[in-house]
Amino acid sequence: MTEHDKKAQRLEREADDLEEQSDRVGEHIDETRRDWESKEQDPSVPGAQPDPDAEEESVPGVAADEDRLSEEGGP
Repeated sequence: MTEHDKKAQRLEREADDLEEQSDRVGEHIDETRRDWESKEQDPSVPGAQPDPDAEEESVPGVAADEDRLSEEGGP
């Protein structure tokens, strides 16, 4: 096996490891989002309910909630 082949295999393993880590992070994000959304619905969780008078600020790089866009008639 040539040095080039060894390096290619090492890089492929590294890419696979990074993909697995990315999947785990994505699952953690989804779990955290579901947890937060359930807390928003629970009036016994202080500070979790959004202030009805405050407008939600957009965060650059974060996708908008599609349900909210369709309700509001957004893009």
